[in-house]
Amino acid sequence: MDNNPGSLFTDGQTNTAFYEQEKPGYLRIAGDDRHAFLQRQTTNDINLLSPARSLITVLTSPAGRILDVLWVIDEDEAFGVLTLPGQGEQTFNFLSSRIFFMDKVSLVDASQEICQIDLLGPGASEFLHELGAIRNPQDNETLTIKIAKAPVRVFFQRNTNHHLLIPKEICHQVLNELENNGAAPLSPESYEIMRIETGLPAAGHELTEDYSPLETGFQWTISDNKGCYTGQEGIARQVNYDKITRQLVGLLMSDVPQIGDTLYPLDKEQPVGKITSMALSQRFGPIALAIVKRPFHQPGNELVTHDEEQSITAVTTALPFQ
Repeated sequence: MDNNPGSLFTDGQTNTAFYEQEKPGYLRIAGDDRHAFLQRQTTNDINLLSPARSLITVLTSPAGRILDVLWVIDEDEAFGVLTLPGQGEQTFNFLSSRIFFMDKVSLVDASQEICQIDLLGPGASEFLHELGAIRNPQDNETLTIKIAKAPVRVFFQRNTNHHLLIPKEICHQVLNELENNGAAPLSPESYEIMRIETGLPAAGHELTEDYSPLETGFQWTISDNKGCYTGQEGIARQVNYDKITRQLVGLLMSDVPQIGDTLYPLDKEQPVGKITSMALSQRFGPIALAIVKRPFHQPGNELVTHDEEQSITAVTTALPFQ
């Protein structure tokens, strides 16, 4: 059904699709010092967290570069931490190394206990309502609904997809229930196309230690009044000294590029960016995400990438693609 993911919504086949993340990461942080511990590791203000409100925060290196993007949930006696897909073990090891001997903190890798399903499309909120959500989830809100007679936690933020967090043992039943109620399952290839069309940065592509949160559209996860955290000085320098020199952009391509291709202005040999994600979209043709130096990031700029056989032109565009 998803060979042409762009037509799922435009052709009226459905207004909701779903995708099971292949390697979800989920950590559990407990202990009296869990607030202070996570507060000094990441960019957002953990004090904003509550049982009804989740929080997205970025784990940064001392230089202020992205190590992981964490979705934090208050589990009453502990924090549940949803990592980027595929990052669970790495982030567990990193955070373990940051626990001091005086910290009253325990850390558990609970990735094998959960299943993560992303819900996409213009009808996603209404779809959840029909499944039993008492209302459409608001920004950062955490809801619990029953699907296949089992509790499912739902997280929503306008800059991301809806995330469903499900006990591993009932994942298959929930997937069947979603499809039986009219949502379309996506293959990894189709999910990747829709991710790029939407302009969502991803682990291993844009969300890497090559870039900072300010360069990848995660300004909204940075608190400017929370106190010190690892990477704060690097991020503050970018803000205070106007050093945010690169931005995430969309590219409309003349042909399919390769991830990692270097971008140049048409009339210059100085590189100005790098392609981080690419797809062949049914709606937009060859498209890509890239981190591009300003002022070349502005919509409508023409760039070019070269390989041994051809040159591929690109036009910068705002995200999401329209």
